[in-house]
Amino acid sequence: MYEQGLKELEIISKAAGNRIDYVQGGGGNTSVKLNNELMAVKASGFKLNQITPTEGFVVVNYKNIKTYYEGVDLSQDVDFEKESVEVAKKNVVEMEGLKVLRPSVEAGFHSIMKKYVIHTHPVYANILCCSKEGATVVEKIFGGREYAYLWIPYINPGFCLTLKIKEEIDLCIKRCGKFPEVVFMENHGLIVTADDYQRAVELHEEVNNLIRGNFKLQEAYPVINLEKVDDNTFRSKTEYIVNYFSEKDISRDFFDKAALYPDQLVYLNSSLSVNGSENKLNINSKTGELLYKTNYSEAMTIEETLLGYLYVVNGIEKCGLDIKVMSEREIEFIRNWESEAYRKSLVKDLTK
Repeated sequence: MYEQGLKELEIISKAAGNRIDYVQGGGGNTSVKLNNELMAVKASGFKLNQITPTEGFVVVNYKNIKTYYEGVDLSQDVDFEKESVEVAKKNVVEMEGLKVLRPSVEAGFHSIMKKYVIHTHPVYANILCCSKEGATVVEKIFGGREYAYLWIPYINPGFCLTLKIKEEIDLCIKRCGKFPEVVFMENHGLIVTADDYQRAVELHEEVNNLIRGNFKLQEAYPVINLEKVDDNTFRSKTEYIVNYFSEKDISRDFFDKAALYPDQLVYLNSSLSVNGSENKLNINSKTGELLYKTNYSEAMTIEETLLGYLYVVNGIEKCGLDIKVMSEREIEFIRNWESEAYRKSLVKDLTK
């Protein structure tokens, strides 16, 4: 019944998900609105490139979710974060032949956008999203184009982010008469939305290419190379990563010094061990050797996230910008956010 829409969901998902410079590990999410009530959105615990017309997504009644955000009363003494998650869960629609899965924690903002939505964590967009000058540079590159864009200062993912995006969409429509098709989220990532799936894919590509062109980032993105030591040990042979750590005398709090975005906190910060006790990510700061003590799927997820993080950090410096880090309060929210803990628990089940 919804074959065409689900095929288009697969197309937009793999267009982004097959590139580790756009999404790392299980990051990012996509959606397509199947009619005026139902939306297929990526399920938690899946990679974008795993989505097919029969797997990796969940169908929700987005009309009900959208109505919830339109009518929420912030004066009430309610745990809105928890309530909004329950609203999404309650609006899951069971479909014959589909597993009952959990919708992406960001189903809220998908519900208020155009027919097709692609949300990613591209290293190119994140050079701007994770820099203090990001909003200014975005205005320079994207101001005056035929499509409208938003810059969203960092706000906690989930309920608060959806509400803020909705507020800014409404203001944008009043200001310029256009629904914003591009959204930059500070210390987070990129969203593009369109009513044509090919337009969504092309716009996502265009935005990242414009940023690359502005900073002359024309070199190919580094290739990942993991060497198997045994079933639960893998050595990084990724030249970009090995070179970086062979030149740095790092400490256990290496990632804590520059917390850039939620996926870094989820996959890197708690996994690191330096010159000693064993953890999932083990670095010898004297030799630069990097070993993963986990299964291949999780090792690859951490490696992709690490490469993206280092590329963004280096890119910010190379582009003459200043790093914008998350605050302690923002970091604490992510560390204690149940939905992120759920994602982390599922990463071992991710397969290529």
